[in-house]
Amino acid sequence: MKHVPNFITLLNLLSGSLAVTLTLLGHPVTAAFLMVAGYLFDVMDGLAARLLKVQSAIGKELDSLADVITFGLAPAAILFHLGLPEGGLEELTAGSDPGKLILGFIPFLLVMSAGYRLAKFNVDERQTERFIGLPTPANGIMALSLPLVLRYQPDGFLAGWIASPYLIPVYSVVVSYLMISPLKLYSLKIKGFSWSSNKYTYLLVFIGLILTAAFRQTGLFLAVPAYIVYTFMLDRLKGQAGH
Repeated sequence: MKHVPNFITLLNLLSGSLAVTLTLLGHPVTAAFLMVAGYLFDVMDGLAARLLKVQSAIGKELDSLADVITFGLAPAAILFHLGLPEGGLEELTAGSDPGKLILGFIPFLLVMSAGYRLAKFNVDERQTERFIGLPTPANGIMALSLPLVLRYQPDGFLAGWIASPYLIPVYSVVVSYLMISPLKLYSLKIKGFSWSSNKYTYLLVFIGLILTAAFRQTGLFLAVPAYIVYTFMLDRLKGQAGH
């Protein structure tokens, strides 16, 4: 039984690797669904480890390695793909404009920040109840929503933003910073199934479901800013209650 959580983590790693490959082959929508699968595996491996009481140091390291691919490299590949003219790798040639090349590769800042954030998480004992910095799966959720929006909501406001040459570079810089910033957010680790242990996580999932029901694929993207606002609002309410 001790190998079950690690096997689930390896499925996360496989999902992320396939997502990267399919994105670069021109199938970002399929890659987005693979990242959704990776996210579900990421939730399941930690939950399985806690329920089976087989948490281990190697499991923690393996989880971070998988997350770097699924929520670092795969999002960067999707944004790289969407940010190029015509959305294809053939646009990168020896004669390409240097400024365009720089803008095209900015999404790979996400890989660097995700790697640093996860390495820091593994040695930082303060991140049991709170995350310090935006968790990497949040980056994955926002990135995977973009090709889904372009496919299923091409007339939506977010699709119009994606068409701008500035959205993807700005997104990449801002989210890269948030992942390594001192921003403190509620941990979304599920601890069993009780309401008292997971009430803040359950409430956030409920908010995410409402956003997705109301805005469909765009709601996935909006769920992450909502998560940040949700944390600040809870802290403010708790502070007022304390006084």
